[in-house]
Amino acid sequence: MTLKNSFLKLLKEDMKRRIWAIALSMLAFFLLFTVVCAMSVSDFTYRSNQMGSDIYLMEWIHERVLRFMGPANELVLLITIGCAVICGISGFFYLHSKKKVDLYHSIPVKREKLFAVVYLNGLLIYLVPYIISLILCFIILGVNQYLQLEVFLAALTAFGVNILYYCLIYTIAIIAVMLTGNLVVSVLGTAVFYLYGSLIVAIKEMYHSQFFISYFSTENSDNRIINMSPLGNYINIAGRIAEGGGRDVLGTIVMVSIFTLVLVLTALFLYKKRPSEAAGKAMAFRVSQPIIKLALVIPVSLVGGILFMDVASGGNMAWFLFGLIFSLIVSHGIIEIIYHFDIRKAFHGKYYLLASAVVVGIIVCIFRYDLFHYDTYLPKKSDIKSMSVDIGGLDDHIRYFEFDSIKNRNIYDNNYELNRMEIRDFTSAYELAKYGIEHFKKYNKGKNEVRSLYEITEYGAKDAKYYLYKVKYRLNSGKEIYRQYMLPVKETYELLQDVYADMDFKKGHYPIYQWEATSIEGVSCHNEFENKEFSLDVNKKEQLLELYRADLKNLTLNDITHLQPVAKLTFEIKNYNSNYYVYPTFANTITFLKDHGFDSTRVVEAKDVREIVVRNLNIKFEEAKVIINGAAYETAIAIPTMEAVNTDIEEEGTKNYSDLASIEEMIPSLVDYDYYWNNHVFIDVEDSVEVMVTIHLDEYGNHISNSYYFKAGEIPEFVKKDIRY
Repeated sequence: MTLKNSFLKLLKEDMKRRIWAIALSMLAFFLLFTVVCAMSVSDFTYRSNQMGSDIYLMEWIHERVLRFMGPANELVLLITIGCAVICGISGFFYLHSKKKVDLYHSIPVKREKLFAVVYLNGLLIYLVPYIISLILCFIILGVNQYLQLEVFLAALTAFGVNILYYCLIYTIAIIAVMLTGNLVVSVLGTAVFYLYGSLIVAIKEMYHSQFFISYFSTENSDNRIINMSPLGNYINIAGRIAEGGGRDVLGTIVMVSIFTLVLVLTALFLYKKRPSEAAGKAMAFRVSQPIIKLALVIPVSLVGGILFMDVASGGNMAWFLFGLIFSLIVSHGIIEIIYHFDIRKAFHGKYYLLASAVVVGIIVCIFRYDLFHYDTYLPKKSDIKSMSVDIGGLDDHIRYFEFDSIKNRNIYDNNYELNRMEIRDFTSAYELAKYGIEHFKKYNKGKNEVRSLYEITEYGAKDAKYYLYKVKYRLNSGKEIYRQYMLPVKETYELLQDVYADMDFKKGHYPIYQWEATSIEGVSCHNEFENKEFSLDVNKKEQLLELYRADLKNLTLNDITHLQPVAKLTFEIKNYNSNYYVYPTFANTITFLKDHGFDSTRVVEAKDVREIVVRNLNIKFEEAKVIINGAAYETAIAIPTMEAVNTDIEEEGTKNYSDLASIEEMIPSLVDYDYYWNNHVFIDVEDSVEVMVTIHLDEYGNHISNSYYFKAGEIPEFVKKDIRY
């Protein structure tokens, strides 16, 4: 009983010392949780009174309540992080004062009990206001009939997740205090512990990106950077749990629980071993000084090298080396000054400085000279389960979005194809990657400067076209490997045709294969002559999807290269529009559209064109002239006003055509501007000649103007002469 009373007495005394933290925690929860909940409910009630029992409003209110009470509530996340940092640093604040340390450690109580008292109080300061505010929110929601079972379970889930990550963040702050003897150094140490993991992963990403041509950043890379910070991991996991989570989320929760327990035991061990005379010093343990110094100086030096090189631009190795050396010396000096609180000690510990320089040099050489053959690595065929590829410059109008239920909007997924595509017959895809490596070896031979992805386009024929080929290898072992290669179109076109014809590729390349008819909110179609919005029920939408998929299955890369679309279908899914071309070979789709009032067989003919304006973009401005009433004027001199001459101005290098014969000869050679840029790698045009076509829409004089290019080698001779091509 005496032992119990002494523990409670110590708990009470420590709580008195931290009354300000209790007040701050209660105020934060009351204002940012309870009051915000009441305000939100008031808004919901007002909307309900205005709109009645609208089903969409009720669904929206339910989603908002779930979000507020669930793990993804940003305000509660902010309170949790802030409270954990404050309680962690302030709980053992007395360790920074020699007088207070002597006082506390003179109490005839084991250090384990003192640690338990302070640690438990720090937990209660967060836990009690949270529970009180949570109960008040339940009452507010219950009275207003918004407290459903799903909301209650979401709140309990959030409570568990927040408590777990509070303990993690709180314990890390305590460890930072245990390792230091000064408030400022404790704060800096806490920040380092929170961000260090992310910094290391970010440095790895920067060096891969800078020195390896075949490297590219993926969403997995970004997630690794975020998840290596306890703060980022907390926010990420909270959001994923709110979305539904998964086995990987449960695995993360288990790992965080175990890691937190290990950290608590580590903090207790450090507290027991911490010498009382460490109060007021920068570091509490002498043995930790060189370890922390090396752990900070090396990454800071590596970051400095990249930053100086980026600022200087052009991948200048001289500035890179300067940045490495400068950052190495400065960071080492600052840490020594902090350790000794003496600026004269800036160059103390020269052997550690030399050791840091050696490690930095080894790391730089690994990346600079690709000692582990990252760029030339190719898994064995027998080790690969499947492949995913992303072909740059093909169907650039396709946008890959995923609906984010937390943010209630569509989020662009940069690696949609690589994540969802699984090519099992990957012979051609593999050969393309192999060709990319051989191509790179040939190009890279003898180069000494820092490499850049875009340098690879310097070699080969000047008019050669290259495309970016991204690859994801899924190995039988479960490992996933990402690479990218810059490949020439001409030499790899046949292999590309094989890859494009594979249905595994198309199902990953075109999101339409993944859609459900019930998700489609609207369908429309347009071409130069018509823009029609269809009224289709679910069955008709399903029919259209089936027909379009059947036509798309037979589409070849040659079709994309040589044909012109006759229309463009637009599907609306969750407020996001996705466009798909209708080609002349799409007989099923064309018939469906015709049956529903849209004629996609009508294409632009000479009789539909009012005028074509062709402009040679190679004509230099200083050479340009304008022709007015047959007289030539240099553009640099004064030109009579339009009112004075009352005639059209025709710039040299530009020609207007309105006669039927000229138009008839030009029309077959034109490629739509947008279509070309959406597939620019595989379509050859004369892009230095701009063509503007004005098309009649009806007998009332309505018209539109569209931009085109001439196909490569198909500019009519009379046009070349007229525009001085």
